[in-house]
Amino acid sequence: MGYATVLLEARPYRPFKSSEEYLYAMREDLAEWLNTMYPELRINVDNFMDRLDTGVALCKPVG
Repeated sequence: MGYATVLLEARPYRPFKSSEEYLYAMREDLAEWLNTMYPELRINVDNFMDRLDTGVALCKPVG
């Protein structure tokens, strides 16, 4: 029985000084991930909430 190998990008552990820093880092990571799935969104950390405000963008089929 074969097993699939999944390689994950190593990311350094980043301690955060505040919840604001943590939320900013989460928006960065989520924007990067969403851009992979929905490149037409052109989402980034600065427009993250505006692009996802209504949720309509996430209801569209991927691909």
